[in-house]
Amino acid sequence: MPLLTELSSQNHHNLKIIPSGVIEHAAKQHLLQLRASEIANAACSFPVFLSRNNVNGAWAFSAMCGIELQHNLFVIDGHWQSVFQPLSVQTYPFYLMQLENQEKQYGVGFDAQSVALSEQQGEALFNADKQASPHLSKVTQALDSEINSLSQTHQLTQTLEQLSLIKALDLHIVYGNGQTNKITGLHTIDEDRLRSLPGDTLVNLNDAGYLTPIHAMLMSIYQLNSLINRHNALPGKASISTIKMEVSKPNTLA
Repeated sequence: MPLLTELSSQNHHNLKIIPSGVIEHAAKQHLLQLRASEIANAACSFPVFLSRNNVNGAWAFSAMCGIELQHNLFVIDGHWQSVFQPLSVQTYPFYLMQLENQEKQYGVGFDAQSVALSEQQGEALFNADKQASPHLSKVTQALDSEINSLSQTHQLTQTLEQLSLIKALDLHIVYGNGQTNKITGLHTIDEDRLRSLPGDTLVNLNDAGYLTPIHAMLMSIYQLNSLINRHNALPGKASISTIKMEVSKPNTLA
């Protein structure tokens, strides 16, 4: 998360959004964060994984959009190439921001360094009366709904962790020229553990609405084939022959 500035019509009435800058940013994201409520739809297009925040240890869901760092295979020639677009793209470069010294109070923050913002060009965020533009109103509404989504996402990840349903994965990328690469830090659902859960626990998961995103994550693994095809269709790229998944081994001292 970048350093955020709280958006104010008084201080930022000249600020403009550059749509091409939003896509330019997305083009460099190989992982895009998801809300829990987005998992089922995202799984139709992307592999969906869990990963830990290195700073605070919190779990987050992400759509895997690329095999190489800073390369999104779903952005081609400046255009988004999937029916589903995560809200993290739709609302960029704006974020839900906890207000200083106001517990549980949120505002709209923005990344002042973003290439999607300018005072010289683009679509104005505020009109002459300093009222929010239709685009900013839509973004603000989406971010407002994220307050509940944050709680839902946290509750789901906590449940998965408590039930030991999170499994660490390494992805071994095998190229046709013999080169290999390994992607670490990804986690998925432990299907064997899921099958072994007592019936009453599964009922509780279903009643909470958790079984749908859980099964969607498991099925989304097959979207790795789509990533291979998209990568191999790019000119000048070493083709990938396969991606092998392996349960991560814990680090041991020599």
